[in-house]
Amino acid sequence: MLVRSIAYLGSIRGYIAISVVLFFAAAASGFVAVEQNPAIAEEWMKELEMLKWITDLPPLMIMILIFTKNLLACAMAVLLGVGAGVVPMLVAISNGVLVGMVSYQVIQREGVLYLIAGILPHGILELPAVLVSIAIGLRLGHIFIMTMIDGDGDLGEEARTAISFLMYRVAPLLFVAAVIETFITPLAISLASR
Repeated sequence: MLVRSIAYLGSIRGYIAISVVLFFAAAASGFVAVEQNPAIAEEWMKELEMLKWITDLPPLMIMILIFTKNLLACAMAVLLGVGAGVVPMLVAISNGVLVGMVSYQVIQREGVLYLIAGILPHGILELPAVLVSIAIGLRLGHIFIMTMIDGDGDLGEEARTAISFLMYRVAPLLFVAAVIETFITPLAISLASR
């Protein structure tokens, strides 16, 4: 199973590269946009403030919410990739822009160390899982287009492989990342705040 997963990742490496470029280009754009016009960030931060109620929940509920939200985003990127890969691209760009804007705000208010403490512990698992999901969606979109054009490609088999990878490889990573984000990331942030 592990060998098959590694082989599958190798087969989608071009799509992974595209998802990485899209995400980080969008993050850089978000960072620069906020740097040049801080009012944009204030609007986004107001939106994020509305989610503050989540922090009042018991930790187990927070973990479940984080896991569910991330799994839904990844599932959307994979399953809706069939629509010519548009949704995975939107997931990469929107998440990248948001990360860039929030990163700028956090650096301005708290510093780089605080940002690293807030992202690194869980992000080391979560970000690759999200980027691979986007890549899988892009591949499905590409195969869908090729199937429509000349009947080349087995979309059904590809979709089964994608769903299997999502369930057995991506979902466990997202679960561990949610546990870390709930229980370890806050400790890292508190240490960085001292």
